[in-house]
Amino acid sequence: MKKVADMTQGRPLGLLVNFAVPLLAGSLCQLLYTAVDSAVVGQMLGVNAFAAVGASGFLSWLVTDVILGLTQGFGILFGQLFGKKQWPLLRQAVTAAAAIGLGGGAAMTALGLLLAEPVLRLMHTPRAILPLAAGYLQVLFCGILVTMWNRLAFTLLLSLGNSRTPVAGNMVSCVLNIVLDLLLVGVLDWGVRGAAAATVLAQLVCLAYCLGKLWDIPELKSVELRPSPALMGELLRLGGPLAFRNGVISLGGLFVQSAINGHGTLFVAGMAAVEKYFGLINLPGDALEGAFANFSAQNYGAGRMDRLKDGLKCSVLLALASWAVMAVGLLTWGRELLSLLVSGSPGELEQLLRTGYEYLTVLVLSIPLMFLLCLYRSGLEGMGSVLAPTVSGFVELGLRILAVLFLPGLMGRWAVYLANPLGWLGALLLLAVSYHRTYRQKCSTGT
Repeated sequence: MKKVADMTQGRPLGLLVNFAVPLLAGSLCQLLYTAVDSAVVGQMLGVNAFAAVGASGFLSWLVTDVILGLTQGFGILFGQLFGKKQWPLLRQAVTAAAAIGLGGGAAMTALGLLLAEPVLRLMHTPRAILPLAAGYLQVLFCGILVTMWNRLAFTLLLSLGNSRTPVAGNMVSCVLNIVLDLLLVGVLDWGVRGAAAATVLAQLVCLAYCLGKLWDIPELKSVELRPSPALMGELLRLGGPLAFRNGVISLGGLFVQSAINGHGTLFVAGMAAVEKYFGLINLPGDALEGAFANFSAQNYGAGRMDRLKDGLKCSVLLALASWAVMAVGLLTWGRELLSLLVSGSPGELEQLLRTGYEYLTVLVLSIPLMFLLCLYRSGLEGMGSVLAPTVSGFVELGLRILAVLFLPGLMGRWAVYLANPLGWLGALLLLAVSYHRTYRQKCSTGT
């Protein structure tokens, strides 16, 4: 298995496809796990347990998104240093990132355990599912440090142009997660806490696998034990705004979830069922965002600005073509896919599936906005520009809040469905303008 890949040489289309395909395969595996995990909870524990996991989803993603943003920012520096082939500085940056991850993960664990139930109450989580949702989150938050270190290892490997190793680890993790779900929920009867425990344990195995592969890279075996304050500052300059942006975007999700909760348990379950398939809807965008992020960071670090234009064009065409194929399948078999996740009386299922299919239709038709948003954002971040990506989070948050506060009187439940697409549209307009302006400036100055 190739340990590193230089994306500053060769045809952009081939490089992007070779990098994105393993990410796509990993996402498909993750989707399989998510579907099985949801089916285990929904079929074995019932609608209330399924709705509880769904109601806690945005809060758990608030924490996960902050971690993703922080490590994504670290990946910018990792990729640029690899593009310049500055291995000693890269090793120092890894040590600095590990130190930040340790402190940040510990602080987030404490805050998550302390605030989980109060925040669920503020979100108007239905009383029938509140204890289940709180218990699920508490177990997940005990594993925040595992999630942090896992994403650090994952991001470092991706920054080195290696998408195969982290995806292989993720696949092993997903299979283990399914087995543990069946054991802890179905056999040992741990309820929703068992599903959360399975997730944490599986991530721990993925972390061990990725760390073992990183140790096999000769240039990384010489570890710097003392973190560099200067590099810690640079990492926080890049990762801090992105973590803040992701947190802001997730706060928008909390507002939307509060609006969802106000429509009752069945509406919550219907929306949660669609969210479980969101990974499938966003598969091409996720894979190509990861590929273009590393392509742009490496080429910017190497001073190859001429390659960014072709890389963006190839990424957009691949994303839109794959979306068109996927949309046909989801719109055709959407109700059948949603019905796989939950059980209940005929009346309950009909209401749940109606809500779910309406929301699914809106998401499928608007997902190109998300694809373009992610590509422009990752391109800016690869060039070391984090201001516009950070501000875009506030734009997305503001439009989501406006949608759920002011549109329900005019559009009813459709206002909730449209909250995310409206946020994506506003953020996309900002990022597209910022990307092309920044690209021209970098080309003219040669920096």
